[in-house]
Amino acid sequence: MTVAKVEAAYKHEREIKEATEEALQSLSLYQLKDTLEATEDRADENRLLPSMNKIWPFLITCIQNRNPVAVRRCLNVISNVVQICGGDFFTRRFHTDGIHIWKLLTTSPFRKMSHFKDERTPLQLPYRSSSLSSEDSLAETSYLKVQIAVLNMVADLCHNKRSASALELVLKKVSGLVVGIACSSVIGLRDASLNALHGLASIDPDLVWLLLADIYYTVKKTETLPPPRPDLPEISDILPLPLPSSPKEHLYVQYGGNSYGFDLDLASVEFVFMKIDSKYQMYG
Repeated sequence: MTVAKVEAAYKHEREIKEATEEALQSLSLYQLKDTLEATEDRADENRLLPSMNKIWPFLITCIQNRNPVAVRRCLNVISNVVQICGGDFFTRRFHTDGIHIWKLLTTSPFRKMSHFKDERTPLQLPYRSSSLSSEDSLAETSYLKVQIAVLNMVADLCHNKRSASALELVLKKVSGLVVGIACSSVIGLRDASLNALHGLASIDPDLVWLLLADIYYTVKKTETLPPPRPDLPEISDILPLPLPSSPKEHLYVQYGGNSYGFDLDLASVEFVFMKIDSKYQMYG
């Protein structure tokens, strides 16, 4: 209802603005018209912030209910509104409530596992009866689309300087999760995860490179790790030693937490590392 009122008010304001512009044009008051346009962006932000403060808990609840269509729409709303309002207003909200969003990236759509204890059953219409229990997982295709939506949201927020600060407090966690997905054998998430990595790297390229290099130089299993150029330090001076002997010791797991079904794929690791390394010209 709050969103409907905002939309109605916005429509009414647009009608007034259009009528005002017509009057200004007829009177040749172009300077006043330019001033009216200059304040339009700030008006959008001021209008949306109080409304988002009210509906944010409902968006998170909707995501917790795990209805795939509703979740994707909520993620799209969050992505659009954060870019309009700016990221600072949402930094704390992503830090406290973002766990319900990032949890969607912890399980492969092709790996069945029991739900977390605090997850809710999928949202059902009241007049429909269903035998689904809390142990039933989303269909693979639907879950894949939900994860793509999360990755697209991350990419959009990162690429927009106005909204990038929203992920400031969760940057390490999100980067760890996205690196794990990009370096896995789940090819259906390759493009979306790589796009998200480019976005995250636009905020902190060193962090993304280190997470990928920690995996890349481990799977290569070389005895020595010489720098690619004489003017660069030894790889051993940058990466933690000894190199990880098990997947759980990788930096991306320590930052992002454990995931299920995103097993490392050697071809994916090399492909993603080379893409990021060449893009930001670090150790390529």
